[in-house]
Amino acid sequence: MKITHYTGSLSRSAGGLYFSVSGLAKSQRALGHDVSVVGVADQFFESDRHQWGDVPLRPTKPLSSYGFSLAPIVDLITRRPDIFHIHGIWNAGPLFGLLAARLGCRVIVSPRGMVDEWILARGSSAKRLHSRLFETPLFRKAAIHALNASEAASVETFAQGGQHSLFTIPNGIDVPTAPPSGPRSRSVLFLGRLHPKKQVEELIQAWTKLEVTHGYTLSIAGWGDDKYVSKLNTLAQATSNVQMLGPLYGQAKESALRDATYFILPSLSEGLPMAVLEALAAGCIPIITDECNLPDLFQKGVAERMRSDFSDFALRMPTILSRQETELSALSQTAWTESRQYDWQNIGRKMVERYHDGGVQNSDEVRQSPL
Repeated sequence: MKITHYTGSLSRSAGGLYFSVSGLAKSQRALGHDVSVVGVADQFFESDRHQWGDVPLRPTKPLSSYGFSLAPIVDLITRRPDIFHIHGIWNAGPLFGLLAARLGCRVIVSPRGMVDEWILARGSSAKRLHSRLFETPLFRKAAIHALNASEAASVETFAQGGQHSLFTIPNGIDVPTAPPSGPRSRSVLFLGRLHPKKQVEELIQAWTKLEVTHGYTLSIAGWGDDKYVSKLNTLAQATSNVQMLGPLYGQAKESALRDATYFILPSLSEGLPMAVLEALAAGCIPIITDECNLPDLFQKGVAERMRSDFSDFALRMPTILSRQETELSALSQTAWTESRQYDWQNIGRKMVERYHDGGVQNSDEVRQSPL
């Protein structure tokens, strides 16, 4: 099968999509499919292209931040893929998707959390116009991929009952063949894009107000807007048990996840956060909000729930941080075991199966059978 993926950025600028799209493309290529990826090459592209492995890339230089370029159009016309898979909306991707549909390609759209209520409320007037021109007509022609039941419901609301195909498959990760072993530091790790919706500033403020932390340090790793990062650095410097690690990639990132006891993500909006899945695979115990859209982790006792308004933070965190090593070791093992269902080989195979059948029409089936 000839598959072309389109993503707004081929570098870390894409946030979680950098890892989710590259992981999916590599897994499908490993299954023997003809896979390529079209996307914007920004200032980080050369240093970040290793993440794509041996997947052929078609980097574009857009005419503006919107992402429009003639290169994807030329690629569609000359390559004529069987599948054109768009990751993310509110950019030039849906325009290319409409062209792909006219050329006879089967189009898949992964909104990647971008029809979430929190996202839609920002720049709502522009999004209403954009959706009328591009997303709404595209959704009628494409199969829509949701990451979970929550996103499937958001798609239904966004599409306003229009005819569309909808299926759900979660993100994937590379899972170690054996659970991580060895001692861990007393660290609660945030690792990801430093952005207001992930509430890193509020996290630092809430952490510094804790009266008891049982020797734990809040460690923050990531990248983001310079002004926001500078504010976070100032807050961290004012306390003794918050450390800023800067951006971590590759081995440094893996080491940080294996070393930390807990992983925290107090986000207001996520599709399905790659960072939480990677934390599970590393044996980190997640502390996450409902907005991270991983309810199974709460039901199975794998993750700790925190409210996104931090109203329970001061009450619950001292208890969470007081756990003994025996209990922490068992929870770490459980986290790794849970991560195995997200292995990229399995996720890539399931996605190709959906490519063949064109998705499903019944959203009830979507909610009952996520894979």
